[in-house]
Amino acid sequence: MERLEVKMRYNPIDVGVRVEIPNEVMHEITNDLGIWDPKFHIYTPSYDDFVRTFCVCPNGYVVQESYGNGLFGVNGHSKRDTGSKNTNFALLTRLTLTHPLENTTEYGVRLAQLVNTLGGTKPILQRLGDLRKHRRSTWERLQRSYVEPTYRNVTPGDLSMAYPNRIIHNLLEGLEMLDRVMPGVNSDSTLLYGPEIKFYAMRIDANKQLRTRISNLSVAGDGSGVSRGIVGAAATGIIAARGILARS
Repeated sequence: MERLEVKMRYNPIDVGVRVEIPNEVMHEITNDLGIWDPKFHIYTPSYDDFVRTFCVCPNGYVVQESYGNGLFGVNGHSKRDTGSKNTNFALLTRLTLTHPLENTTEYGVRLAQLVNTLGGTKPILQRLGDLRKHRRSTWERLQRSYVEPTYRNVTPGDLSMAYPNRIIHNLLEGLEMLDRVMPGVNSDSTLLYGPEIKFYAMRIDANKQLRTRISNLSVAGDGSGVSRGIVGAAATGIIAARGILARS
């Protein structure tokens, strides 16, 4: 794109944690209401920042995910034939940067490096109650919790040592607001794994048909930087294709 002089800009990134709770906390939403992967969008009271839930995994398991170049975070999945007693989901706050550091990817990488370092090459696991009380979790404190972690290759620690206060504050306020629709999610026993960071490709300058300044060059998929999920990425293919057909 640089060689063809097509403009690009950095997208926001999403930074947060993988939340793990008992299945009962979300049972009404995921089972009674039949919303398998609910999406909650929140604007926090203190900073008016955007916080969202993502990738809900009923009866799920927390797993480690490679970010490449030796970096890693956490993710979650549900299995078809077996299940756990827990539900997990991502709780993420959106970050946009301006001059002089517009490169949100670089910022996200630095955050992941710090959490990875503090965790001793393992993800960090912390009880919500410990985070609120400004102390690190230990295995002894985790054993007091009625939520048993589905992923144990972790280091009990303190996420506030790695994440800036604004991110921690957004996550805490997000959980407080979620508790109004999911009573129990804001419990001291709720487990928080980190890091969970969603990186996005740079947004390529294109029109509504996803055509760039180069007349025969259109963009689609995650690489176009206009989608934040597999459904949206697929839709960009349809939009670009329709634009190409309209010009042919």
